[in-house]
Amino acid sequence: MADAAALYGLIGAVGGAVVGAGGAVFGPLLLHRRQAAERQEALLQQEERERAQQRREEDLQRRQQQFEFRVAEAERRAAAERERVAERNARQLAVTERLIRMRSTTRAWHLLLLDTFGELRRGRSVDAEAFSEEWHAARGAVDDAFDEALHDGLWFAHAGSARMLIGRGSMGRAVSANDHGIDVTTLGAALSSATYTMTDCVEAGCPLPEDLAAQAETTLLHLNAARESLGAYIVGRLAALGVEVEHRQEGNEGDG
Repeated sequence: MADAAALYGLIGAVGGAVVGAGGAVFGPLLLHRRQAAERQEALLQQEERERAQQRREEDLQRRQQQFEFRVAEAERRAAAERERVAERNARQLAVTERLIRMRSTTRAWHLLLLDTFGELRRGRSVDAEAFSEEWHAARGAVDDAFDEALHDGLWFAHAGSARMLIGRGSMGRAVSANDHGIDVTTLGAALSSATYTMTDCVEAGCPLPEDLAAQAETTLLHLNAARESLGAYIVGRLAALGVEVEHRQEGNEGDG
């Protein structure tokens, strides 16, 4: 019995030693594994945070690029609109200047005839050569002004040759496309008639024959009516372009 008890004691001691030794070996091993797992988990979490941060940065960069694109597109459209407005304003200005020039050149020719007639009626002689040079220059200015109007599709048939050209070629197409044509043959005829009559008056000298004076007054009245018709058309066209025009009745001075 004593031997059995000793044996059991020995077995218990050996078992305790084995358990103690196992604890000494497996305890640090398990702790190391747990710590490694925790480090791995922390590493995975850190990587996920970095990926999330990268996604946020990429999303922010994408939004920034989209914003910059929208800004650039808005600036491009604004620049294109400014260019269109500038081109439209330039075209309107060109049309306005040409319309005003047609009005001013016919007025200058008209005033020349009125002033000449006024001088003759007051008994003052007029140099025929000087008058001829002045009215030829006035006619040239009117012709130039009317010809320039063709750039905008505005045609003013102040001569038979121009009327013939209107019916064919690019001039006809321009008129059809723009629909801004006006036939001022009456004005051209009135200017010519009044000018030739005034030439006769200048050559007749003073005192001016009453029949010639009466004829001159009649042609000047016809010219005034023709110019008023052109003036009304020009005012209407300028109004369509948004240009305010102060309309003044043309009196004996031919101002208008």
